[in-house]
Amino acid sequence: MSLGQQAKEKYYDRIDIAQLVVSILVFFLSLLWIGLVGMAGFGQVITNYGTTALAEPGTAINSVLTGLVFLVIAFVSIVTTIQKITGHARSITQNDDRVMIWFIAGILLVFGLAALAGLAPAKVNAIALTVLAVPGIVIPVFWLLRIGDRGQKTLNLKRDAGILTFSIGISTPFITLVELLVVIFLLIVFVAGLFNNPQFTELFNSIMSNPGVLQNDPGRLFSEFKAMLNLQDLLGWPLLLFAGIVPLVEELFKTLGVWLLQVRNPDPKESFRVGLISGGGFALFEGLMSVRSIPLGEVVYTDWAGLILGRFGGSLLHILAGGIIGLAIGKFWKNRKFAPLLLSYLAAWLLHAAWNFLAFFGGVYPLINQDQVQAVWPYIALVLLFLGMVFVFLRLVRKVQSTNDLQVYPSGSEG
Repeated sequence: MSLGQQAKEKYYDRIDIAQLVVSILVFFLSLLWIGLVGMAGFGQVITNYGTTALAEPGTAINSVLTGLVFLVIAFVSIVTTIQKITGHARSITQNDDRVMIWFIAGILLVFGLAALAGLAPAKVNAIALTVLAVPGIVIPVFWLLRIGDRGQKTLNLKRDAGILTFSIGISTPFITLVELLVVIFLLIVFVAGLFNNPQFTELFNSIMSNPGVLQNDPGRLFSEFKAMLNLQDLLGWPLLLFAGIVPLVEELFKTLGVWLLQVRNPDPKESFRVGLISGGGFALFEGLMSVRSIPLGEVVYTDWAGLILGRFGGSLLHILAGGIIGLAIGKFWKNRKFAPLLLSYLAAWLLHAAWNFLAFFGGVYPLINQDQVQAVWPYIALVLLFLGMVFVFLRLVRKVQSTNDLQVYPSGSEG
């Protein structure tokens, strides 16, 4: 064996070791998730078989498939990292046109099967919609990531799987924890403010003295509670959370994986790709977890399709915002100019805030205004914003791909 071969086989750093450890952790947590949910789901299937509980079996299968997605990503990360550490890294060539055709065919197949499921019995349709929601979330995310990496002759499987695993197992759960703490804090502040209202204090004391009123006449209690609050109280706090704080927290921490690669001195092009993948990992986690909490077996095909298309817009948002920040981080490492980095964070936050603002009002506007025509405007604005994001995403990808500073890792490394 030559000295050059020895050097190549021994080329790995602490990032590779950290990737292996995190991937093994996510792999076994996913395996545990699949086992626990699988056993609980099997019990639900046995219990509810022959009853009117339609959504439970499908939800259990949906949860298992979600765990399998995370499991496969972590497994790929483990295998490719071990190959890198042992000096057996492999390059995978890719055909852009062929990959795009497969992605488009996959999306059409999912929507076609969901439409055909409407012809089946209610139980089959319920299970089919919940199960098909998983590929309905996963395929568009990987399609967008593939567009972001379009033009590259080789697929960096280790990098992609590693960043996705880190995002799914570390950064996204951390973001969720921070958001939970923020929600608890805001809830405490909100409740403390309510107790300063004598009317609320009187209503609260009446409920405590007669708890049965919650079951006998909850509508009246809600009407009395609503009358104590003005529109600003009803909408201000949720709007502050979903259109202000949540986008801020997510954009601050979603691209943690990009910052951790500083030890390898990546160029802006590579930082951009890692930012895209970081956003994709977050989109996968958020999308798959969100559809689990929705009784998809109780909706019709048009509602299901609307949900999946909405998640596609959310995935594009997260991936685009991650790419914007990732590119800015890469440029910051090169020129040490803080202002462009700050402006990029601000742009990503404003984009995210606008999307959440419109989505929030699209959901609550019918509750505060019975005019069905006016209730449509948030969705029209969402469509226009989506088209704008598509334009910016494609232009940004093309602009980054046109740069020539491709070298990121030392020669001979797979990265």
